[in-house]
Amino acid sequence: MRKLKINLLLIISIFGCWNYVQAEVITLKSGKVLNAEILERTKEYVKVKYSGLEIYYENKCIKSIEPQVLVSLGEKIPQKPDLDKQASFKKGIEQASAGNFEEARRIFQKQLSDLKGALGILNDLDNGLMSKEYAAYLFQGSGQILNEEYGLAVLSLEKAWEINPNDPDLNYNLGYAYFSLGEYEKSIIYLYALLKLQPSDAGAYELIAKDYCSLGEYQKAEDNLLIARDLLRKNGDEDGLARIEELLEIIAATAP
Repeated sequence: MRKLKINLLLIISIFGCWNYVQAEVITLKSGKVLNAEILERTKEYVKVKYSGLEIYYENKCIKSIEPQVLVSLGEKIPQKPDLDKQASFKKGIEQASAGNFEEARRIFQKQLSDLKGALGILNDLDNGLMSKEYAAYLFQGSGQILNEEYGLAVLSLEKAWEINPNDPDLNYNLGYAYFSLGEYEKSIIYLYALLKLQPSDAGAYELIAKDYCSLGEYQKAEDNLLIARDLLRKNGDEDGLARIEELLEIIAATAP
């Protein structure tokens, strides 16, 4: 089911159904530059949303803040153009044009796997491996996640969970929906349920880390990111590794 959600995000990026959001370019005195949404600003600190995390920075650590309009989907503001799906597709075309066909194949296959996730649900339905009721809840939940209706998504996905609690991707999407609602403890419960079924899921460890970071438990966040990093290294996922390294930098700069 998670593959379905990723697939729908891919479709939106390809067909250009993005939202425009106001973000800020925050330059820290350390030299790090963030494109982030400011949630709160006081004389002592600035609270921002960055990579799905709510982070506090003391004003004394900030060099400058400047407005910038960025294209994004929901709360996700692309930090590096080569990491978003649309740029990844373009990168695949460029690799194939240069004769790097194996690298192009790797890029395209990664995107096609997301599309196959949605088709897989329909195929399971046709083959009698899934009930219509269950499939409907999966699609409802995914659509509601795309519309940022996370409360409704939780209701749909939990109905699906009552039918089949052992679907790893369903547990991931419930974890993601609860994370988006700010209910981090519930998110962690579903993500650990996923890891019991699928222990090598790097994405689950990454999201658990974001949950713990949002709860202010930075050591647990770092521990889970390190596990995710090891798994991504074994899989050769360079894009995922870059994202993990960025999150580790955020925690290092944020943790007391």
